[in-house]
Amino acid sequence: MARPAPHTKPAAIPFPADLANPADPRIKHRLQPWDGEAADIVIIGVPFDEGVLLNGGRPGAIEGPSAFRQALLRFGTTHDAGRATDFEHLSLADAGDLETVSGDPAATHERLAEAVAAILQTGAIAVVIGGGNDATFGSAKGLQQRFTSIGGVNIDAHLDMREVLDGICHSGTPYRRIIEELGVRGSHLVTLGLHSAVNSQAHMAWARERQVGLWGLERVVRPTFWPANCTAWPGKPRDCSSPSTWTSSPPPMLPGSLPPAPKGSPPKKAGRWPMRRAAQPRSACSS
Repeated sequence: MARPAPHTKPAAIPFPADLANPADPRIKHRLQPWDGEAADIVIIGVPFDEGVLLNGGRPGAIEGPSAFRQALLRFGTTHDAGRATDFEHLSLADAGDLETVSGDPAATHERLAEAVAAILQTGAIAVVIGGGNDATFGSAKGLQQRFTSIGGVNIDAHLDMREVLDGICHSGTPYRRIIEELGVRGSHLVTLGLHSAVNSQAHMAWARERQVGLWGLERVVRPTFWPANCTAWPGKPRDCSSPSTWTSSPPPMLPGSLPPAPKGSPPKKAGRWPMRRAAQPRSACSS
């Protein structure tokens, strides 16, 4: 039987969990296996870190989707008392994990694009759980198949705008590919949290020439950065039909496949960035 999201398989961790107390719903009680029907949010896992290894990174991101779901099993309620919100009414679904292509990141990205496009066609927001950051290209390509103009916010210490050499794409190339291969304007991309010691002068110049919004870590961790500046980002995608958010962990305080570094964003501050972006209208895909 064909699955609603192509190239996927059921997740190893099943949802939903039995609800023993109707007065105390947890997130795990709200996740349903996706059957292709209308949902507000659909998650899909990409257990693939070969792109990270090709870029000289550390292995381990392949375990990301299962670790994410395991964390959801122990997560709190659907009610956020601090923000006075409750998303119990939202329909949350799990499309399972992408069936990746060993030894071929580009083919894996093509599969992911098809799966993301299938989710977005139903009107749902797609949440892609990696896996390596190279999967962002597949997410963006799937987003582009659904919307005429796209943009995104990349939360990362790295630009990841390296050249594709000898036809090999990896975790250091996704945003250059998004600009060059998908034709997304640089002014539709914003990068938050750039580390001062991991991006070459040539790549920074390449991004500036294309009007990518560049925000260094030293600026975005300032207490005054939010919320005053969030409506005036350089390169904010004001005219694109569907912005999205892509995140990778700024080192060294957040877990991930990045190398150790002497700087990083405290988790509390880094956690505010996707929250603020998610509050903006028309967000359709998160990776």
